Amino acid sequence: MTAHEFTKRVMELADIQEKEVAEKAIQIVFSILRHRLTEEEASDVKSQLPHELKRVWDNHVWITNFFKLSGRKLKYHHVNELLTLVENEILRENLPLSADNITKAVIHTLKEQISFGETKDVIAILPDELKDYYRAA
Repeated sequence: MTAHEFTKRVMELADIQEKEVAEKAIQIVFSILRHRLTEEEASDVKSQLPHELKRVWDNHVWITNFFKLSGRKLKYHHVNELLTLVENEILRENLPLSADNITKAVIHTLKEQISFGETKDVIAILPDELKDYYRAA
């Protein structure tokens, strides 16, 4: 799937009308998800993304700010922590989105994009509660 098709699929699943809103939502969820994975796993996922989405996947702006402000590594363990991180970014960007809805839409579309084996590898790295959420998305 192309980056355009990926974005359209997220728009469809999350009922988003504006492409720019969907692109920002993808960036938020990618940034938070990518940094929960090991470097090796993040690289494996990236290898299966279209060129334009590889740059979004590797966007370190959000996480760099997090590290600078908190002085710690991002390691959320529960769904409510993941959704709070997404919600905070949605509010910061003033986007008309639901954290749960957009997170599920982006994860679902990502699972359609990457291989089944890679999806299993991502799930294997996540804590139990997040495994269930990722599988259900």
